[in-house]
Amino acid sequence: MAENPQVSAPSDKQPPTPRVTSPVDTPSTAVARSSGNLTEQQRAVAMVWVERGLPVIPCSRTDKGPLVPGFGRDATAEQLRPFSDPETVWGWWSGRYKRAHVGILTGRGADGRGLLVIDLDMRKAGTELPAEYDDVSSGADILERMAAAAGEPWPDTYTVLTPSGGVHLYFRQPEEGPLIGCATGAGPTAPHLGPLIDVRGVGGLVIAAGSYSAAQGLPYRRASAPEVVPQPLPGWLLERLRPAAAPAAPAPRPPAVRTLPTASRADRYAAAALTGAADDVAGAQEGERNRRLFAAARRLGELQATAPAVLDETTVREQLLAAALASGQSEREALRTIRSGWERGLSDRGAGAA
Repeated sequence: MAENPQVSAPSDKQPPTPRVTSPVDTPSTAVARSSGNLTEQQRAVAMVWVERGLPVIPCSRTDKGPLVPGFGRDATAEQLRPFSDPETVWGWWSGRYKRAHVGILTGRGADGRGLLVIDLDMRKAGTELPAEYDDVSSGADILERMAAAAGEPWPDTYTVLTPSGGVHLYFRQPEEGPLIGCATGAGPTAPHLGPLIDVRGVGGLVIAAGSYSAAQGLPYRRASAPEVVPQPLPGWLLERLRPAAAPAAPAPRPPAVRTLPTASRADRYAAAALTGAADDVAGAQEGERNRRLFAAARRLGELQATAPAVLDETTVREQLLAAALASGQSEREALRTIRSGWERGLSDRGAGAA
């Protein structure tokens, strides 16, 4: 893994305007252990993130708890202003909190919408998990299973490795709708994701890349490529993080596909498969919708060659989209999932024929 590029650390006599060579640079991981150099290191980290428009907060070097109040979920813009003020931040890491961890406040940024960080913890000895996760060693393993179940790749976004071996995935808060809050571990409602996974949104914080951990003697290190910045939340992940909206009137379903009595056995089977797939998608509950839609489209793509007159792409798309809308999915995300599943099914069918 490439080392993070150097960021010059200002001295006490310089104004609080660090030199940053690119929007995704993080301060050097070659942290000196002396008190003076560590102060400069931590202050440089704090100023880099403030320059990017993200509020920061001094945190304990032992338990990572916040050392300054006023940033909670219901904090006003006025209460949050000091955390983005360069002079205030400079003063914190030049005086009372000069060796503190650098925390980034999640949820809100200078533009009103900041970060959403998925915190994937390592499993500690003796930690008991539900039977389905008994063989996992980290939250990353669980998130990987969620992505696979949704037919999606691992999210490619700004990524930080923690000194204890955990992973922080940085995303942008959604452009529309309410900001996402915080949740720890598994839970019955969004934004809880699962065991060993914490969600850091409005009212939360995360230790910044470049900040040095006295407990482990290591810094938090960026793991993603230098050009990678926090990305929008993937649709399948956003669906799990957003609380279910009040049920709306179900969208009208197109008529079920019918076949003539003289139709071939393959056509009749295909029509029944399409109707059954649409019914399954329409009845999917939150957390299962994207996975069921992908699986339905994939299965129909595999069957397409057996009954092309029944399972043409337009008919399949219309039936599955109407079912997805009836279950509460968004049209944009549903269309993308249908296309992905359909193409996978066609590909799998071709591979099987070969």
